Amino acid sequence: MTDETAIQKREVTALATKVDAMFGGGAYQIPIDAPLPQIKILRETPVFETPEGQTIKSFIAHIIYYHHANQYYDLPFGEESGGSPPKCTSADGVVPTSEDTMSDICKTCEMNQYESAPDGKGGKACQNTIRLYVLLAGEVIPCLVIAPPSSLSKKESLLKWLTNAPNVAAKAGVGTKYQPIQVEFSLNKKDFDSGFTASVLVLKTVKVLTPDKDMPELTQLASLWKQFMASYLGRIEQDVASEGGSKDEAEADEPTQSETVVTECEEQAIEDQAAGDGEAVSDDPDEVPI
Repeated sequence: MTDETAIQKREVTALATKVDAMFGGGAYQIPIDAPLPQIKILRETPVFETPEGQTIKSFIAHIIYYHHANQYYDLPFGEESGGSPPKCTSADGVVPTSEDTMSDICKTCEMNQYESAPDGKGGKACQNTIRLYVLLAGEVIPCLVIAPPSSLSKKESLLKWLTNAPNVAAKAGVGTKYQPIQVEFSLNKKDFDSGFTASVLVLKTVKVLTPDKDMPELTQLASLWKQFMASYLGRIEQDVASEGGSKDEAEADEPTQSETVVTECEEQAIEDQAAGDGEAVSDDPDEVPI
């Protein structure tokens, strides 16, 4: 960034601060009566669909928060289901959080085992996902990205990045939280042995924000995180429990048993996240570029 560009950026920030002050300050509201806008992953074509309906190959954002989730739909997608909500859900991937439950613990539920999917392709009847709440550059309200089962293998980028993020932050001297890390999201197309094709998330570290260079951005992220945790976190269970099944969602849990979606180590990570912040340290700090 040139000196001239830096000056222009400070001037724009100062002007925005003045305008915000006219309306009570820089804090902004996160709606809690409706789900956050969603950036969808298109299954057969490795592109994202924005809330405005545009398709993009990649985007850069900060992860504000993430959690595991499970959704079991007892009706297959089609005319009979009518986009019905799931029968049983978990907002942490550990225990059911819906009124109707199939088991007391997700790990041992018969619908969360391989070979339980009704299509006979070896997958799970229960859909395992990771839900990421991300803030794109230039925006002030986070969007939801739902990582499908095909992105949850320990061989794929997502779990590697999330596991190693504390190392990336620590090496940059900003503690161990993942929020200051700027991330590029993209997709790879993957063909499975069962004939299933899916778009798989790829995460790559762009840079880590630091207080000496990026304090306005860090302040914005911290403010948004606080509002999210105070206002929106409580409706996550409702979101997970009320989402109607779609064709992409219904077909997303098709990897065969050889393409293990949640290993024992990953299940332990889910349980750790339920107890704390979900930030484990990788045994291999070089898995993700810094």
